[in-house]
Amino acid sequence: MNRFRVIEFQLLQACNAGCVYCAYDQNLPEFNNWLPLEIVEKTLAEEKPEWVWFEGGEVTMTDKSKKYLLEAMEIANRFGVRNRINTNCRNIDPEWARRLADGGLQFACVSFDTLDHERLEFLRGFPEGSGTENMERLKANALSLADHGITVDLEATVTRHNLHELEALYDYAESVATGGRNILMGAQCLVATYDEVFGLYPDMVEMHEVFMRLTRKARKGRIPVRICCSPMVRCNYPELYEPHPNVIWVECTCGYDYVHVNATGEVLLCGFWDHSETIGNLNTASLRAIWETSGLRRQAMEETPGQCRGCRHWEGPERCHNSCFSIARRKTGSFSSFAYDLTVRAIADAANRRPS
Repeated sequence: MNRFRVIEFQLLQACNAGCVYCAYDQNLPEFNNWLPLEIVEKTLAEEKPEWVWFEGGEVTMTDKSKKYLLEAMEIANRFGVRNRINTNCRNIDPEWARRLADGGLQFACVSFDTLDHERLEFLRGFPEGSGTENMERLKANALSLADHGITVDLEATVTRHNLHELEALYDYAESVATGGRNILMGAQCLVATYDEVFGLYPDMVEMHEVFMRLTRKARKGRIPVRICCSPMVRCNYPELYEPHPNVIWVECTCGYDYVHVNATGEVLLCGFWDHSETIGNLNTASLRAIWETSGLRRQAMEETPGQCRGCRHWEGPERCHNSCFSIARRKTGSFSSFAYDLTVRAIADAANRRPS
C-alpha cells in the first residue's frame, strides 16, 4: 500500500480575494462549506501522510478560520504529519505568525505574483486597500512568517501578465532571505483545469526563454526556485532540467501519492482537476477505499501516450506525467494523448482570439 506524500484539505471555500486565474472560479455551490475536522482526523489517522496541506478559499481569512486551522494542525501534529498552508497571507500579522509557528506550521506557500502594485490588484483582486497598501502588507506578513521559523515559498502563479517579472521576483526573494530566514522563490504554472485559463497563459517560446534565465539565475544564486506544474516537458526542454540543488522541479504526482479533498468532502485527483469529476466523497467512504476503487485513477495510471512509453520520467515520484494531463481527459476522454501538444494548441487558440 503506497503511502501518501501529500493529502491536501480545503478547510473552507470562502476567500478574501478574486484572483483572475483561480481554479475554483467555476460553477460551484455557494462558498459556505467547512470541511468537518472529524474527516481530517479520521483520514490522517488512517493514512499518516508525510505532509498535509491546508488551504481554502483562504484558510487565514478570519480569526475563526485561523483558529479552525490551528485545530486542524493539532490533529496533524498528533499523527506526526508535517503542516503546510497555501495562503495569500493578507491576514497573518506577527501575532498570528507566532501562533501558527507555535501550532506546528512548517511551510507556508505564499501567493506572491508581482512587485507591481497595480498588477497585484489586477491579478489578486483584493476588495479593500490600495495596491501600494496591499503590497506592503503582503511583504510584511510573509516575512513575519519567516521570522518565526516557518519556511516561506514566495510563489508566483505564472501568467502572460507577470512572466517578465519572474527574475525580479527571484531577486526580491533572495534579498530578504537573510538573518536565518528560510525563503525560496516559487513559480506555479497555470494548469488545464478549464479552457478559460489559456487566455492567461504566456507564449510557450517566451516562457521557455524566461525559465532558462530564471533557472540560470537560481543556479548561481543563494536560494532555490521551486517550479510546479510546468507544461515544458522534459523530452522537449531537457536543458531546463539539468540537475541543481537550487532548481526544484515539482513533478506531477496526480493519482500517485498526492490527493486533494474539497471542503464538501469530495475527493479529486488534484486540486486543479475539473471539479465536476470527483472520485468519491469522504462523508461516505474512506480515502483508501475511494483511492483503490476509482476507475478514473486507474485509467490515469494505466493509459500512456505512445511517445511516453518507456520514458524513465513516467513512473515514480519524479514522474513528468505528460505535463497537466487533465487536458487530455477533458479534450479526448482518455489519457492517451500527448497533453503537451493539446496545451500548446490551446494557448495558441486563446492568443488568436484576443483582440490585437
